[in-house]
Amino acid sequence: MADTIQNPGNITKQDLISALVQKELQFAAKLLPTITNVSQFAVKGAKSISFPKLTSFTVANRAFGAAGDATALTETADKLDLNINAYVAWLVDESSAIQSTINWQLEAAKRAASAMGRYVDNQIITELVAAGVPVSTPGNISYANVIEMVEKLRKADADMSKVVLLVSPAQHSILMGLDEFKRADVYGSANIPGGVIGFILGVPVMIHNGLSDAQYLMYEQSSCAIGFQLGANMSEQGANEYGALSKRVAVDQLFGVQALQLDEKDASATQSPLIRIYA
Repeated sequence: MADTIQNPGNITKQDLISALVQKELQFAAKLLPTITNVSQFAVKGAKSISFPKLTSFTVANRAFGAAGDATALTETADKLDLNINAYVAWLVDESSAIQSTINWQLEAAKRAASAMGRYVDNQIITELVAAGVPVSTPGNISYANVIEMVEKLRKADADMSKVVLLVSPAQHSILMGLDEFKRADVYGSANIPGGVIGFILGVPVMIHNGLSDAQYLMYEQSSCAIGFQLGANMSEQGANEYGALSKRVAVDQLFGVQALQLDEKDASATQSPLIRIYA
């Protein structure tokens, strides 16, 4: 059944549909809660957001009566470019819509928002995979590889309460066959959060269609950031060449995604130590 529009006051029908688009997009973008949202810094006029990184001080055992050497801090930065201008548009032919048994305008808006949500997830996955440090033993997911991922993240000072294991549907099938995943003491609590299919070594496991069959990855929330400079907006204009009441509708949003902590610990200049992958 299609959603109905109820107007509590002087809110326009377009405002209400835009709110529906926002709600549907948040529901479809399953990976947003697993990374860091820095939208508050994506202010008007900004083209990017920088994340400064400082080196650490080295403590020396200064000899009595001798001068100590000063240590210099070096500053670098990870930069999130606000350069993803996501856009989708469609035509509402009122002659066809009026003969449909569904609320065509609402259903089209919901599907556009779902497509936007999947697009956001795919951009996150692309960034995570590009910045991930590969596991040492290639191949399908195994208990040994999961142990290695957990170990490497711990050594990178990851907050393990904010770590997730993301698997493709094909890797999920293999994971389900692992005794370590099926055992209750490894699987985890029966109280499973939304989007999580279980636990292994205390790490929540999520499945996502945006990964290719061979892909799986483990990452911490602060390993990647997303910033929305312009949230999902919807507008419409007349398209009377398709009939007097026909409309052309568009939904767009402007955002950026960036892996963080690049070139730290055992990672290269293009990798984050807080992302471990097989892809």
